[in-house]
Amino acid sequence: MHCLDCALAGRSCPSVAICTSCGAAACLACVRIGRGSTRHVTGFSSADLAVTETRLVACKACANALSARHALEYGFAPAVQPAADVS
Repeated sequence: MHCLDCALAGRSCPSVAICTSCGAAACLACVRIGRGSTRHVTGFSSADLAVTETRLVACKACANALSARHALEYGFAPAVQPAADVS
């Protein structure tokens, strides 16, 4: 499977992830990793809730759209950080 964003730009890059929002394949350069949370019952009633932090995988388009209104909640970052310029 190939990255959708790269294919639309005329490049062929293998995908490493699937966007959890739209289902598009994303390559290492295009994938964004964010934070999510899952709420689950820990006891015998719905009053006994716990929250577990989870990973959220998104393509560039969905990460930008989600970050526009919820930047602090999701905290998307590129999967690969650009190398620092040492010149």
